[in-house]
Amino acid sequence: MNLKTHFCNPFHRQKQPKHYRILCCISALLTAFLLLTGCTGASPSASGASTAPSVPSGTLAVHYLDVGQADCTLLLSQDAAVMIDAGNREDAQTILQYLESLSIDSLDAVIFTHPHEDHIGAGAAILEKIPVDNLYMNTDTPDSKVYKDLANTADQKGLTPIQPSQHDTFSFGDCRLEFLQTGTDYEDTNDNSLILKVTHGDNRFLFTGDAGQAPEKDLAESGVSLEADVFQAGHHGSEYSNSYVFLRAVNPPNVVISCGRDNSYGHPHEAALSRFRDVGATIYRTDTMGTVIASSDGTNITFDQQGIESDREHTDDANGLYDLPEASYIGNVNSKKFHTDACPSLPAEKNRIYFNTREEALEEGYEPCQNCKP
Repeated sequence: MNLKTHFCNPFHRQKQPKHYRILCCISALLTAFLLLTGCTGASPSASGASTAPSVPSGTLAVHYLDVGQADCTLLLSQDAAVMIDAGNREDAQTILQYLESLSIDSLDAVIFTHPHEDHIGAGAAILEKIPVDNLYMNTDTPDSKVYKDLANTADQKGLTPIQPSQHDTFSFGDCRLEFLQTGTDYEDTNDNSLILKVTHGDNRFLFTGDAGQAPEKDLAESGVSLEADVFQAGHHGSEYSNSYVFLRAVNPPNVVISCGRDNSYGHPHEAALSRFRDVGATIYRTDTMGTVIASSDGTNITFDQQGIESDREHTDDANGLYDLPEASYIGNVNSKKFHTDACPSLPAEKNRIYFNTREEALEEGYEPCQNCKP
């Protein structure tokens, strides 16, 4: 792949046209004189963009951009840059300025997990302004203007979208990216989200787009290795994603939630936050912290923000939430109702009883919840 990404000083000036060379020579002499006399000052950026941390050799930096109620993640390793999703349409300038602040002038790959506006909205503007080597998308083709704009721009730029197959991989920098699910079998577009894992040394980062409980369950039962050190919460922290079944397999010590402040969806839902706390995960949120940057050296992961720690200790147990039993249904000892593990009406931990089967719950005299209908 021809990588054109550079991590250099964002204050670097472009080379002047040929007919200015004489003036440049004079300017250089004057600058040298000023340096000798100590009369120098810092030059401001021409764009006014703020600087962002460069990527040291041998590391991976994962930038979870603050794009409100949307997703956009930038992965940087060596001289390679990969973007996962592209926010809403109105986020285009924010994303482009962020790339400019890092002096990124091309992208090794852009991956759109699924074609909803909060994931592809600024995609057309990015493809228009930034050269992209490879474009990955799922097979869904909605009849929406934002999708048509994206498809038309990709065509104009000579980009043929790649529809990956399960377990397809590619490498960038020091990293390996694997597509774990390429969703074509679900009715819901969210459930057809591309699910992918990025591995850097011993560290793993998991991205599920807006996939819900059905693909989570299928993937957890498939035997695919899902364990991750950093998990980007599914569907912005929705209660209908991030199920216990899935979290048992992922067992993440860190969760990053990309969502907008005071959004109308109520993301992240308290039910999802409770599950993250149960796994002992430290939580990072773009709605309250702004852009979150995770840095991996292949062994350790550090964050530029202070996360919200769980009152439970995270355990490295291969397949379990911290001291929670393996069970499919959760009953409320007070109401005598039982629920799925993703129900928003789950009782507090002290009021729970666990059942392996629906029949077991019914035999114990528990009635099914009318909300989740287990």
